[in-house]
Amino acid sequence: MSAPDLLSGRTLPAFLAQASPRDREWRRVALMVALGPLAAIALSFAVILLLFASGHALGIPLNVLGGEMAGLPRLMRSGVYILEVGLGLAAAAAGLLLAGAVIFRRRLGSWVTAATRFRWSLLGWGLAAGGLALVGLSLAAQVFADEGGVAPIFDSAEPASQRLVYALTSFSGFMIAAWAEEVVFRGYLLQQMSAFSRRLWLVLLVNGLVFALFHLEFDPGALAARTLLGMVLAWSALRLGGLEFGIGAHAAQNLGIALFGEVLLPDTPQTVIDGGGLGMEVLLAVILIVCVEVLYRRRAGLQGDPISTASDPRSAPAP
Repeated sequence: MSAPDLLSGRTLPAFLAQASPRDREWRRVALMVALGPLAAIALSFAVILLLFASGHALGIPLNVLGGEMAGLPRLMRSGVYILEVGLGLAAAAAGLLLAGAVIFRRRLGSWVTAATRFRWSLLGWGLAAGGLALVGLSLAAQVFADEGGVAPIFDSAEPASQRLVYALTSFSGFMIAAWAEEVVFRGYLLQQMSAFSRRLWLVLLVNGLVFALFHLEFDPGALAARTLLGMVLAWSALRLGGLEFGIGAHAAQNLGIALFGEVLLPDTPQTVIDGGGLGMEVLLAVILIVCVEVLYRRRAGLQGDPISTASDPRSAPAP
């Protein structure tokens, strides 16, 4: 399956073939638009309330937004905050998929991978590719930058034990958050959009834009960078037949910011990316695309990796 054939819509990747003719029925789509967000908000709200209630019952402050942890070191607060955001996003994504499974009568896993099982090896490749690229780019940025602060993970002013806890909680939180965002944007949304358009280049562009706008940070550089990242992650889902690589790369990208960039807290300023930073993001995107294409060529045709073309369910009658 060549890239031009895929982008033009002349061939359909196996991941998009997961969608059924029911995904094109306007009655079901309208029902999903109405009930999907409600299910996402309700489940997310319930999980966060349960988390805070458990913390109160155990005498452990967990509500970073409410100021319960104001007296604790910033790395500890940031680690808990990242973990809480990840759990909230995961609950919202689970609520959305549960609604979709009922409305479209589909398996939950069909929005995650076209393979018979979740491919942990691809998740590892995504983590490795994203992590190595970000470490290299972060080091290059520090070398060529005129000024800048110390990376949180290397800040000797912070106790080593707190930096370790910060790294572990950040990794856990960002892995959970990456799963949630990939399932929503590159799982549900990508397949839903492709059910109505054969122009996959347009589907990729819109998917990236929606992903960028979701973060509610409107600096032009940040919007462009996130749009590009969203398109690359969508491309990886199409080429590799699932979200596994994208989840790993997405988590690595966020983890790199937390470990080598800035400590993330509710009052962290909005992201601003200048021309040099945008250039770094473009280079990161190129590195990820190269990794995806190498993996595509290595895994194409292997049993259990359905990344080749598939029959187009959009032309089949609805059952």
